[in-house]
Amino acid sequence: MIAKTYYVENPARLSSRLNQMVVEFSGNEGEKQEHTRPLEDAGLLMLDHAQILLSVPLLRACIQNKVCMVVCDDKHHPAGLMVPFEGNALGGGRMRAQMEAGKPLKKRLWQLTVAAKIRNQAFVLKKFRKPYKPLLEACGKVRSGDAGNLEARAAAYYWRKLFSEYPDFRRDRYGDRPNPALNYCYAVLRAMVARALVGSGLFPFMGIHHKNQFNSFCLADDVMEPFRPYADDWVKEIGLRNPSEFQEDELSRELRAECLTLLNRDVRLEGDRKPLQVAVHAVCAGLAKCFETGSASHLIFPEYE
Repeated sequence: MIAKTYYVENPARLSSRLNQMVVEFSGNEGEKQEHTRPLEDAGLLMLDHAQILLSVPLLRACIQNKVCMVVCDDKHHPAGLMVPFEGNALGGGRMRAQMEAGKPLKKRLWQLTVAAKIRNQAFVLKKFRKPYKPLLEACGKVRSGDAGNLEARAAAYYWRKLFSEYPDFRRDRYGDRPNPALNYCYAVLRAMVARALVGSGLFPFMGIHHKNQFNSFCLADDVMEPFRPYADDWVKEIGLRNPSEFQEDELSRELRAECLTLLNRDVRLEGDRKPLQVAVHAVCAGLAKCFETGSASHLIFPEYE
């Protein structure tokens, strides 16, 4: 079943009742209103207003139902993430296997991850009639652990071609348009990947490549790499549809809501079409098997088309 995303962007009090999220708010004329949403259907809860109040029972209910919670800052950018500690009955064994994974396996996993990312970047360029063959050639040359740093070299080419309409564009978290839109989409993807990793019994902070003592989601940052081109595609489409959308530093509320539909976009995984969030869970489950078996053969990413 596809998990639902609940997006709260107005002042409200959120609590729980009978495994339902209760949303209390004021109507147009100041009258009290109440809506309920089933938590068992939820996968992601985004909180995007400074005047949202939460109850501890709701937090507990979100954890019990494996709901990932994202809190946005005053510029509407996702700034914080909460995921359950326990998500899988096999978690103990899988986490142990993850901790004991050797360097050769991790380097092979990162090689596959980078190759998949570059391939997907190539086909995004192809979709928008940009020169893409250099990236297709590059994805077949990625070495163990990406020893030649092809990921960075491919990225430099990719960004220069994809957003050529912005002559001064440079991919930077704090950069100018369309960086804010990319940041928002990536944060949504990261949250869903972190949730899927926990659900697969893995530590999201123990990466195969990314390493940072201040980053609790290194593995999520690793796994999401081949999924980034789907977000890039969405941002590019929005820019072509309405170039004025990115003239402001902040995304409109309509765009923020539309970005969440990215999780339900169909992607191709092992010959079958399935929603992106389902593919994310399949990839994370495959990664868990890689750690258990010591073989990278179970790691298969979706192919952009």
